[in-house]
Amino acid sequence: MPRYAMRVVCAGVLLAGVCLVPAAAEVVEEIVARVNNRVIVLSEYNGSLQALRQELSQQVSGLELEGLLSQRSRNVLRDLIDQQLLVQKAGDMGLNAGTEVIKRLDEIRQQMDLPSMEALEEAVAQQGLIYEDFKQNLGESILTQWVISRDVGARITVSPDELEAYYNEHKEELDRPAGVHIRQILFSTEETTAEELPAVEKKAAEVLALAHAGEDFAELARKHSEDATASNGGDAGFFEKGMMAAEIEEVAFALEKDQVSDIIRTKYGLMILKLVERSEGGIPPLAEIQNSIYEQLYLQKIQPATREYLTHLRGESFVSIKAGYVDSGAADGQASTPEP
Repeated sequence: MPRYAMRVVCAGVLLAGVCLVPAAAEVVEEIVARVNNRVIVLSEYNGSLQALRQELSQQVSGLELEGLLSQRSRNVLRDLIDQQLLVQKAGDMGLNAGTEVIKRLDEIRQQMDLPSMEALEEAVAQQGLIYEDFKQNLGESILTQWVISRDVGARITVSPDELEAYYNEHKEELDRPAGVHIRQILFSTEETTAEELPAVEKKAAEVLALAHAGEDFAELARKHSEDATASNGGDAGFFEKGMMAAEIEEVAFALEKDQVSDIIRTKYGLMILKLVERSEGGIPPLAEIQNSIYEQLYLQKIQPATREYLTHLRGESFVSIKAGYVDSGAADGQASTPEP
């Protein structure tokens, strides 16, 4: 039986950024759609609807939530079918994500600072999830990414002329204030007693030594920072002058790109900064931002190209839909066969 699609962000704890959809409490074997020799059942469809609601409820509420849910739910079955088409295409291409799944699982384990894979299984189970489903979802996500990258992304090109044209047309939007983009690691001392302070200072000094030795700052932040930005690798974002506390701003604006600060004593605690990027203000030269422009233009092209590719896959496949359900991905004149 196919598993839930990996298209949604789930409520609750996200394991190292991997989307998890709770296993259905009861499997309802009503077939909603067939995609070649695979089926999509009602429990999957309902699970995706539930996960979509959870995702949207983190952003909006009330009537706005219901409106967005009504709009976005129209594509739930489409996305489940797309997932199956891409996974099956990966099989036709001879792709196997087994080794990559093991690698990704171990990376997740490390990011969560867990001692073993058994501990990761327990963490998954504590979220009310089935570990094998979690692994399969991860594997299918990897396979779909590979297929799109090879069959769609490899054909996308962005020329130097396109980069320059975009730059010239959007100069006003590209104008930016002077400021710094920083990452941070915080060791809170707000509730620390005088007796406990030396231990906090020792820990901060040890982490600082690791950062100065070249260890990944974002990973250190995930493991050790007590700030809300820890889950995001300590990424605190972009700050113009005057937006930070004076003692932090003085250090941040004195750093060079990729430089790590010494320990800063603040009213919140002991802080370590890393300068990600500095903006001197004004319109940056094209050479400085061409990578970000490239990414934006690439995304603009790959989204419709991926939809066109999926429409092509549907044309080569047998897709049937149970009466009462809608496949919003079916192209005009490409109606799905009704499921009895």
